[in-house]
Amino acid sequence: MQGKVLSPRVLTFKFAAALDNYELDLRQLAQGWRDPVLFRRVQGQFNELRKFGASLPRLSVNWVAVLVSRARLLQELLESAELPLPTLQEHLAAVEGLRCRCLRVLGLEPQAAREAAGLGSAG
Repeated sequence: MQGKVLSPRVLTFKFAAALDNYELDLRQLAQGWRDPVLFRRVQGQFNELRKFGASLPRLSVNWVAVLVSRARLLQELLESAELPLPTLQEHLAAVEGLRCRCLRVLGLEPQAAREAAGLGSAG
């Protein structure tokens, strides 16, 4: 993004896509949460999300919910030998809420967008 100024619409679209990638890897990490390579990748993805979150004040309420739920998740990971599933679910819900908000800002219906991307539920 260096040298280019992207419109808020483009940033919002990229934010939604980055949230999808983060969520997918976070769910994979939940299966084998002691995987250091995957953990570093998720950390890198979150650093990318921070840049988007800071650039889009219109999404700040949902972004703060993601930040708070992630802080809780990391704190519980440090204090426990097991993956704190309720806190993970809370964080995933916050991520999904932010992604849906991005899609609404873009004028897209979240479920229709997921189905168009081949990510819709099978049911």
